[in-house]
Amino acid sequence: MIRKIYKIATCIILLSLAVFGQPKRTDAIWARTVPSGSIIVDGKLNEAVWSKAESLYVLYGKSAGLPGSGYTAETGTVFDSTRAWVKFLVMGDSLYLAITVKDSSIGGGIFNAADAIIFNIRDKSKGDSISGPAYSGEYLYGWIDEAWMNPGAVKSVGGMPSTGPNGKYTLTDFETATIVQGTTNTDAKADTGYTVEMKINIKKLGYKASSPAGDIIMFNAAFRDVDWFFPVQDWVTFSRTWIQGPWANVSDKNFLRIHVRSDVTTSSGTVPKLMPEYTIPNGKLMATPTIDGKLDEAVWGKIPGINFRFGDKNIRNAYPSVGPFTSGYYQPSVNGGIATIFDSSKANVKMFFKGNILYVGVDVQDQAVQFLDVYDRWDGFMITMNGLGKDYQNQTDHDQIAIKLSVIVGKNGTDSLKDYYPKLRDSLKGAQVALKLKPNTTLDTTGIDEDAGYQIEQAIDLTKMGYPSGLGDGVLYLGLTFFDGDSYIPSSLSYGTRTWWFREHEGTSAAAYVYMDSSLVLTSVGRTASNTLPTEFVLLGNYPNPFNPSTTIKFIAPSNGRVTLSVFDILGRSISISDVGQFTSGQHSVNFNASHLSTGVYYYQLRMHQSVTGKEYATPFSKMVLMK
Repeated sequence: MIRKIYKIATCIILLSLAVFGQPKRTDAIWARTVPSGSIIVDGKLNEAVWSKAESLYVLYGKSAGLPGSGYTAETGTVFDSTRAWVKFLVMGDSLYLAITVKDSSIGGGIFNAADAIIFNIRDKSKGDSISGPAYSGEYLYGWIDEAWMNPGAVKSVGGMPSTGPNGKYTLTDFETATIVQGTTNTDAKADTGYTVEMKINIKKLGYKASSPAGDIIMFNAAFRDVDWFFPVQDWVTFSRTWIQGPWANVSDKNFLRIHVRSDVTTSSGTVPKLMPEYTIPNGKLMATPTIDGKLDEAVWGKIPGINFRFGDKNIRNAYPSVGPFTSGYYQPSVNGGIATIFDSSKANVKMFFKGNILYVGVDVQDQAVQFLDVYDRWDGFMITMNGLGKDYQNQTDHDQIAIKLSVIVGKNGTDSLKDYYPKLRDSLKGAQVALKLKPNTTLDTTGIDEDAGYQIEQAIDLTKMGYPSGLGDGVLYLGLTFFDGDSYIPSSLSYGTRTWWFREHEGTSAAAYVYMDSSLVLTSVGRTASNTLPTEFVLLGNYPNPFNPSTTIKFIAPSNGRVTLSVFDILGRSISISDVGQFTSGQHSVNFNASHLSTGVYYYQLRMHQSVTGKEYATPFSKMVLMK
């Protein structure tokens, strides 16, 4: 029986590809592009292209290991766990979903007692920073028979509702069909499951699926599962399982990154490898910094860092992946109004790890450094991090809890710790923190003199945050927020701002996927003298930069080995991986020709496989600019 129903979620294991020695990205997937006419939305899923689509497996009761994914039993004991497979394809301007659900009892009635799928796609057409629920396009699809649902959406077999989800999307923008393997709303005989085929116009949501540059669709879904409800029994069970968010208006979770690009098709072979949204280098060869608030050790000069400045769209738009859309800035009302910002302060944040310790350095340029212990007026910096282990897990929703580690300028011009930081440092002995004012900086609350700013130095023992010794798979989920409060006389001129990278705080999405790369080793080696053998794999950069259409990349090899060059676009997606040859110990150069690429910013990395020992080396990522 084919039913066009209107509204249908779970913990999901993502079947994705590894990038070099890095763990598989479980927060991202490709939606391959198919030719026009390849899919008919009829619920049958019998088109050949579906067999080549990337897929998710959704399972109740098993954590997906993602910061926003989880599951919960809302009533009773779950006898028939949710099991579902979700596939993604793109045709034209639309995203197509194929959903296969195994279920022994299918149907529903009221909203809280129905098999249903709730999913949302962030609406990029609404603005620049879209981390909040106001930018979620929610879709509800299932066996729900209530007045607020579109009339006939559940009962009619052949009809379609006149409008799409929430009365917003027309039939042109949303289309769906379902086939049930069994009989709905009866328990006379066990069902086996149902299949759903969906089409959603994502161009209307601001996505450019057909663009050669591609796009990233921001998506999350939840599966509601009611078992043995027909007729009502005392032991009726109802559960929810979700990937990166249980519904649209819960903004403290995350979203799946669905990558699309016109040349990634069902016939293009293996999908391109997806890079982390940020990579933290290994500082094992560098001297351990003294945590005194002065970023004067050599290691800090080896890391380019992440820039922050309130209102600077150029900085925000240079963030990788979905960063330009989830990052943002906000000016709250202060003293009853919104004042003009006289000093848009800057911050640069650098990170590396050594052993089990994550080191974070923050350099702030601020002409009016102050102490005012009011959240909207802080001068300081916050890390939002997902911990691991039972102490950092929501026991009801079985998903990760985000922890805030905040450091602000204290009343004596030193650090003042907020949120979880006092416990981490003092009770768990898991952190060292120091804040120091720069020379010619005085602490005041009225902005009388002109200051230089301050620096923050932090060492965080990740094993105290639930990470295993050795840091497990090396994956962190992070958000970074910079606070700048300036006070003046009269008070109506005072203001406060905050600027964030990926995730503002624990109540917003979406954390960046960050990888601590053990093979990306920082070194003090510069240009090697002719009579000195190098010990590390060193990237010396490329010249010219900007370039058109070719540039020369120079590097130092520590021994004999084969070198590969990987190039990525600004979204972190692989453009090319090429074998550039076998090299001996010493300084070398290779040429990169980008005549096949469009003008833009690209990132590149060299990796070397040592011929004798099999050891792998990797350089830090570097940026090059193609200008045609």
